[in-house]
Amino acid sequence: MTDSLLWTGSAAAICGVGVLRVSWSLKHRSTIANLIGWALLLAACVAGGIAAGAWGMSVVSLVAMGLAAAILGWAAATSPAGRSKSPDRRVRMLPNGNGHLQIGKRLVTFALVIVAGFAASVALAIALRAGTLGLGWSEADANATALFAVPLVWGVLATIMLMLETRRQQIMALMATSLPLVPALIAGG
Repeated sequence: MTDSLLWTGSAAAICGVGVLRVSWSLKHRSTIANLIGWALLLAACVAGGIAAGAWGMSVVSLVAMGLAAAILGWAAATSPAGRSKSPDRRVRMLPNGNGHLQIGKRLVTFALVIVAGFAASVALAIALRAGTLGLGWSEADANATALFAVPLVWGVLATIMLMLETRRQQIMALMATSLPLVPALIAGG
């Protein structure tokens, strides 16, 4: 029963990707075809989950992603070369002409976002660990939560810092992220 349900989920994943490919290649997008394709993919994941839990969902998803990658690769290999010239936009990446490269500012931005941002995310994770231990969580759960928090906080913080316009705002974001560490250190967490 489990194997047949897993095969059925894989077949539904294949059909779902196929229906979406056909739907997206139409001159006008079909809402019904899109819904059918996504519903087949959802049904495939449910069937995989019922058949073998998370492993079954992984297998069904791998079948869907493998087929989608094959279809995308085939479309890329057989599509004609573009005829239009690519746009010449640089969005202030480099100065026009012989302008100053501002390497110092770029290095400071890198140091603040990457190095200091990582340190601030670790500080918040340490505070989170201390807080969860204070709530009575086991040490393993508190450690896992802290380890989970570091890349998540770091990514969000880096995104926020790159959108801020002044160094002062960036430093304030770093300080606000690191601030919860102070009570954790005082409490001995």
